[in-house]
Amino acid sequence: MIGLVDRYTLLARVGPAVLVGMAACLAVTAWIPFAEWPIKLAAGSTVIAIVAMVLGQLVRDAGKAIEKPLWAKWGGPPTARMLRHRDETVRPGLKASLHARMVELGFVERMPTKQEEDEDPAGAELLYETCSDRLRNKALELKAKPPFDVVHQENISYGFRRNLLGIRSYALCIVAASFLGAAAAFLFGRHPYLEAGGIIVIAAAILASANESALKRTADNYSERLLNAVDAIPQQARTAATRHRENSAGPRVRQLK
Repeated sequence: MIGLVDRYTLLARVGPAVLVGMAACLAVTAWIPFAEWPIKLAAGSTVIAIVAMVLGQLVRDAGKAIEKPLWAKWGGPPTARMLRHRDETVRPGLKASLHARMVELGFVERMPTKQEEDEDPAGAELLYETCSDRLRNKALELKAKPPFDVVHQENISYGFRRNLLGIRSYALCIVAASFLGAAAAFLFGRHPYLEAGGIIVIAAAILASANESALKRTADNYSERLLNAVDAIPQQARTAATRHRENSAGPRVRQLK
């Protein structure tokens, strides 16, 4: 399955929908005796597929919808923020090396000095975001090779948490309804302890994973991994990046004041 579908799509986009679908599945199977396990399995699989299909259309859009407002709340896109002189996440010596590498890769013609950043923060930010976007695209091209395979895994983790947070309200409503459905089976002489317990575990997983603080930690981890992998971009990729910059008319940024 993973060979047929992109791993990011499967885990970061489909994954949140499947997690919620599992709660609905448990609510349905709570009413089916264990002795009728073929029916139990078929019914549960069908419910997971239906819920995943419906929510799958919402997951990515919901995640993207909350991304920019959260970035603004955090002070900007994480990778671009870490490239700023005034941000202290990356130590100054390493940051100077990163700035030099961005120019060497051809992402921008030059990086702003601390004084230029103070005098024209908007112009500096445009340069940082340009570097961030191009570095992220390069990491996707190299995602099958170390250390970018680890960077890609961090990106999947970020995408999963962001998308799950985006559908959190829908997810918790479905999980709550699923728990009530499973609990109602007790009133009819059934004993769906495993199903009820499973729904509680799913609810706990959503609450633990789909929150702003967890998402920010994951976003920062991804950005740090991404920046630490800059030196691993091969010489051929650097040449291609430089050629792209020279031939492209689009991504030229305005001069700092």
